[in-house]
Amino acid sequence: MQAHERKLGHHPPPDFPIALRGIAAVSRLLAVLEGIGIGVCLTSLVALAVYQFAARNLNMHHITFLPPAPDWADGVIRHSVFLLGFLGAAYATYTARHIRIDAVTRMAPPMGRLILRILTTLAALALLYFLVRASLGFYRVCLEEEGEASMKHEIFTSSRGAIVIIAGFCLIAFHFFVQLILDSVWVIRRQPPPADWIAEATHGGDAAADETPALATSPEGAQS
Repeated sequence: MQAHERKLGHHPPPDFPIALRGIAAVSRLLAVLEGIGIGVCLTSLVALAVYQFAARNLNMHHITFLPPAPDWADGVIRHSVFLLGFLGAAYATYTARHIRIDAVTRMAPPMGRLILRILTTLAALALLYFLVRASLGFYRVCLEEEGEASMKHEIFTSSRGAIVIIAGFCLIAFHFFVQLILDSVWVIRRQPPPADWIAEATHGGDAAADETPALATSPEGAQS
């Protein structure tokens, strides 16, 4: 018997309203772009760091066939690490693999887990609202420092770094918002969601229990 295929992320059932399925599709597209961004940032980070290390050490030993790393390399390395963190956090939010405490949700029924996740998502969105507001204030401060000489040769200036912060928080908030809407539809319909819709269940528990009867009744399960 083929294992049950679970799709991580925002994949609502086909009977959900088309507008909600469209928003979920946007969330999935952003998740793909986030994955590509993680690969690009990681590749550039490793390549620039290795080149900078090799060029610096060879020049110290008077081996000069490698030109020194450009002035903007340090800034790109720093901000690539920064960007990796935000892209990873946004993707983890999309797949519901962000940090959470399972002690309470493990004891709750599926619909109870869904309601608890709605409440925690609302709290996360409220926190992100204040973080975005603070980031906008930081961006305005960085704009005032834009003309400093130390920023002249930088690709990632302080203001562009602040934009990374704002965009990162907004991406995380959007994924939380989509999850909130989809979870709310299940609650409004008063239908128990599938086990793998709730992130905590995909680690075992209900999801594994749901598969056990199917495996036992299959020919392969009967033979084993």
